[in-house]
Amino acid sequence: MKKSVASIAIVAMAFVTSAQTYVTNTVPGGEFNPTDSSYSDITNSYAAGNLSATIFDFPTTGGNPDGYARINSTNSAATWAVFVVGNTAPIDLTTLGLAPNVPCTFLMDMKIEAGSTIGGLKVESWDATHKISDTGDVRPASGTSSWATYSFPFTPAPGATGVKIVPLWGGSSTVAYDNIKVVAVSTLPLSAAITFPANSATVNTNFTINASASVYPGTVTNVNFYAGTTLLGSDDTAPYSLNVIGAAQGSAALTVVAQDDNGNSVTSGVVNVTITAAVVETIVKVDPSKTWVGYMNVYETPQNFGGFAFGSPWGTADLQAKFSGAGPASILTLTPAPINDAASYWYDYTDASYPVATNGAVGFKSMEANMYVEIPGVNGNRVTFTGTVATNTLVSPSSTNLIGNGWTCVAFVKDLAPDYSSFTQTNIALTNGMTFSLSLLTQADSSRHIQYGFQTVGPNVWPTDVTNYGKVTIQSLDASPTNVFVNSSASWVGYMNVFNTPQDANPNAYQFGSGWGTADLKAVFDGFGLTLSPNNIGDPATYWYIGGGGPGAVGNKIMDASMYVEIGSLPGRSLIFSGTVLSNTLVSASNTNAAGNGWTSVAFIKDFAPDYSSFNVATVPLTPGGFSVSLSTVNDPARHVQYGFETVGPDVWFTDSAAYGKVLIGNVGIYPTTITASLGDSIDLSFPTQLGKNYTVQYKTNLTDVSWSTLTTTNGTGLNAIVNDGTTNSHRFYRLFVQ
Repeated sequence: MKKSVASIAIVAMAFVTSAQTYVTNTVPGGEFNPTDSSYSDITNSYAAGNLSATIFDFPTTGGNPDGYARINSTNSAATWAVFVVGNTAPIDLTTLGLAPNVPCTFLMDMKIEAGSTIGGLKVESWDATHKISDTGDVRPASGTSSWATYSFPFTPAPGATGVKIVPLWGGSSTVAYDNIKVVAVSTLPLSAAITFPANSATVNTNFTINASASVYPGTVTNVNFYAGTTLLGSDDTAPYSLNVIGAAQGSAALTVVAQDDNGNSVTSGVVNVTITAAVVETIVKVDPSKTWVGYMNVYETPQNFGGFAFGSPWGTADLQAKFSGAGPASILTLTPAPINDAASYWYDYTDASYPVATNGAVGFKSMEANMYVEIPGVNGNRVTFTGTVATNTLVSPSSTNLIGNGWTCVAFVKDLAPDYSSFTQTNIALTNGMTFSLSLLTQADSSRHIQYGFQTVGPNVWPTDVTNYGKVTIQSLDASPTNVFVNSSASWVGYMNVFNTPQDANPNAYQFGSGWGTADLKAVFDGFGLTLSPNNIGDPATYWYIGGGGPGAVGNKIMDASMYVEIGSLPGRSLIFSGTVLSNTLVSASNTNAAGNGWTSVAFIKDFAPDYSSFNVATVPLTPGGFSVSLSTVNDPARHVQYGFETVGPDVWFTDSAAYGKVLIGNVGIYPTTITASLGDSIDLSFPTQLGKNYTVQYKTNLTDVSWSTLTTTNGTGLNAIVNDGTTNSHRFYRLFVQ
């Protein structure tokens, strides 16, 4: 049983073993002796393209010293052989005297009878159901027309129970094989090692210890993990590991102790490590700009005992996993995987009532479709994967196809071994309309593979049925809104539209529009924030003022002043514009100038068409306190998305501005803050807050105290915050720290 503990540190590499005895075993069927009836020398289990161009024969004499196997290929390209030595089933490791994770060497007699391309050997590790590793193609560096013995190193993978041996031919050549053997370890004493991390490593306070242990013959029953003499935890299942949570910072010396079924035990070498600050978190989202990879694992159906069939890289389109829409606001859609092959391998023919090779065909395989991103450089970090499930209508296992099989879909984070032979994983079901978040503490080994993504499991369907069983749609990374604030460092732009007054003979008629500087709009930042005031016109003409301009003149136009920020990356995003109105004394429309015209001022988000001919808009009045306005913008990079302020009202002579008031809005960069105490049975401390800011109230009892103590920390809401201090001290000093 694997366990996690909340203390201490980690490890490195040390082996404790004793002498080993080596023997040579002939692989069953590897002598290619025609008189040997115990084993089938050849089993056709691999497809090799144009088989008619390949000839297999077994001369009964002239071998080394008797019969041998010969492959004659007229194909120009070297390719896989179509046979496996010994049979289609893996040869049991114990038959060869091998053990998982124990190195050995394969030997083979070989000669080139024709052509110059050299053959070779491939050795595969298998567990009870499928291949878990292989050597890849191993070929001699040189060939000869005479028999020679070649050797190939091999280590059965952890968890392996058998091997398959596959000879390889060379293109356009005739290659002869005989006497395939292994040099095996006949006895392997109990050993223990810490394999991760290395000695003298620095680790975080949360980390993983990996260990290896082996014995042959016999079985490892348990591995205990120690820091000094303190037992941290144990693991009785290979690969052996322990998650350490919340270890104290400092130095630690670790060992592991392995025990076997004969009552023996062995202790690894000591590993010294340094434990430092907490783990780094890496947050990833459903980002269409990343490199998404597809991989399909195929299994038999539950009705056919669920065995592994094969795995293969598939394009994400083949997985029926694809992004739609452009940019960061796109949607990822996952549906069942189709197979356009009417063979009974893929579709159930056992019942004549089931449709075949048409709509409603019943899938005869269980498809595990993995769509993922592999991210380098985060090994040892806590990887957190988040997103939002827009919909999930995929048919569940409780509501299924005709033979009772449905689909599941999960988000996952995986940490795979360098050779992909093992992995740790966390996953979470994708629930309709819900956000998801899952985390995995990865191992600090840069050769491991960290992946995040989605896994859809269920029966294959006929291509025209893909949409009949539902789908999962997942919002891209823009599911989290983009927040913008009132910030003087942004690039603010001014624009003025001029209209007739309601009292004009042509009321409210549009006059013209023009780009104005923000100072001309009477919209300026200063040490107190952003100030919005009525717009001034210094032209005394009657076009602008009733009866002419001058002090006290009545404005003859309605000025629509917009002060805004436009950013090219905003189209397609869900935008939130927030801030704090410190005060608003601008005369309202119900309390107006002499002509009966007043002012309004709003915060806005506008989403314009590419040619500005139309727009979507959201506004909120600028009343004292916090404001927030939001708008989901159109996903078109040619559109213009703006946020800012719009002040509408009559023009005024410049000497009259103060009489009509102003709006003061807090600047996210410079925001004046005061703290006010109200005395009673306890002390209430009040202060205005701004969205996007954090406020920490600190205190000390005497002014001569060197340091301040923290009373509380709160997030800004745009409204006044009230903090209560129930102190019984006769006096205290307070300060407010704003971030």
